[in-house]
Amino acid sequence: MAAHAQFENIYHGLGTKPGKIRLAAAGLGWKSGEGEETVTVPADSIKYMQWMRVARGFQLRVTLNKDRKRESFDGFTREDNERITNLVKQYYNQILEVKETGVKGWNWGTTDIRGGDISFLVSNKTIFEVPLSQVANSNIAGKTEVSLEFTPQNTAGAGGGKKRAAAMDELMEMRLFVPGNRAKGSDEESGGEEDETSAAQAFHDMIKEKAEIGQVTGEGIVTFSEILVQTPRGRYDIDMFPSFLRLRGKTYDYKILYTSVTRIFLLPKPDEIHVQLVIGLDPPIRQGQTRYPYLVLIFSREEELDIELNLDEETIASKYEGKLQKKYDLPTYRVVSEVFRGLSGRKMIAPGSFASRDNQHGIKANMKAVLGELYFLEKSLIFVAKQPT
Repeated sequence: MAAHAQFENIYHGLGTKPGKIRLAAAGLGWKSGEGEETVTVPADSIKYMQWMRVARGFQLRVTLNKDRKRESFDGFTREDNERITNLVKQYYNQILEVKETGVKGWNWGTTDIRGGDISFLVSNKTIFEVPLSQVANSNIAGKTEVSLEFTPQNTAGAGGGKKRAAAMDELMEMRLFVPGNRAKGSDEESGGEEDETSAAQAFHDMIKEKAEIGQVTGEGIVTFSEILVQTPRGRYDIDMFPSFLRLRGKTYDYKILYTSVTRIFLLPKPDEIHVQLVIGLDPPIRQGQTRYPYLVLIFSREEELDIELNLDEETIASKYEGKLQKKYDLPTYRVVSEVFRGLSGRKMIAPGSFASRDNQHGIKANMKAVLGELYFLEKSLIFVAKQPT
């Protein structure tokens, strides 16, 4: 038999660009047909391999020894099964497990966390799986409903960049009906009703833990504590990371990619006491059925903040082109707005030369029955209320 075997038009993971995969005694490797993306799996790191039917033909699933991490490759045909089975036996001395997919058509069943995925099962057969790494947020949408929101994959062109080469539909939200109650755990000191919680709450807490929603993971740059947010209303801690931010409140937590930030406005309120930072988002964040395409942060003009960023001077100069400073000792609204601008790469938009008779940049106005502030900018208008427009 040949020293290696190759298959064309194979997709890696959730990728949309096909490539080719090569199996050999030393391991397997995949290379994208467009670009330089490659994936290699050494033979000694393979724990086991599975074959299953998926949306894009058949999938070869490789589970690794380390942390049960998984690599998946889609696009195989039914006729490839026998050949793949023989290759797996010859090169890796393993039996290729055939994993059956549930096709009953039921919309109820059970869930199970398997590696980095949450699997939905009917009669102990997988009907579909959701990668936990793609879950951006989990909310209790009702007493028995849990809403899962997903990280958008196709962010190219967001914020006015190049036009997308090919528009794609993406799953943004999934709602699950989770009835009943569930025991909290073996806590001998508590009894009665305190030992139970709703199954929806238990499922929500499990997703938050496994998907690390709201947790401070990785190398954080700075944290702003107890920031007053008008939209969505509440006080939030804001954790800034190199590629995204965490908005952590008492009830809701959000992960927002900087590529989702479209515009940033720094607007003084007409009361001469507060300043508002308005951040445009595409896609918007959600609370249940309510969408929030803007974050509105409120600051006191007099409040000051002294912080130091968790970045070295070389990174600030090279990666952020000097748009950030190592240390800040300025009014809080200045510090937060400059950090947002530096990390997102978006231009800060401030009021222009317009001034009212009271020498204010904004004027109180009504849009239908909604009271807010209207600002005349150099190239546009913005009306800031509970939902800016």
